[in-house]
Amino acid sequence: MAVNIKSEGKNVATPNRYKDLDIFFTPHPVTGDITVKTDTDAIRRSVRNIVLTNKYERPFKPNFGGSLRDMLFELDTMPKIRRVKERIVKTVETFEPRVNNVSVILEESQNTNTIRCTIFYNINNSVSNQRVEFTLTRAR
Repeated sequence: MAVNIKSEGKNVATPNRYKDLDIFFTPHPVTGDITVKTDTDAIRRSVRNIVLTNKYERPFKPNFGGSLRDMLFELDTMPKIRRVKERIVKTVETFEPRVNNVSVILEESQNTNTIRCTIFYNINNSVSNQRVEFTLTRAR
């Protein structure tokens, strides 16, 4: 017996639009295949990796990445903090075409020499108000 499902112009189900490999190459518990990140998880991981990658770190792509570690010791004035925010926004908008409307909040902790970075963005033609958070630690 065949079942005919008619959507009548409505979205019955949305397929996974974006898929990326998991960079840790963890095997799927049942199939043993490499797991994939889909949709918002894939983009969140991509934004984080782009920002945390240093220039000249990726072979054959010397200008890829945010190179934030270069600027961690310079965050003592507001213009320098603003420059870091602008660099993050420009980097994400340049290397991640799946997002738009990028904004950044940096919270500096004087006692622990760390910077809490929160990046807000919208996914093109999809989910809005996404964010990724991570901590940058200054090396001594």
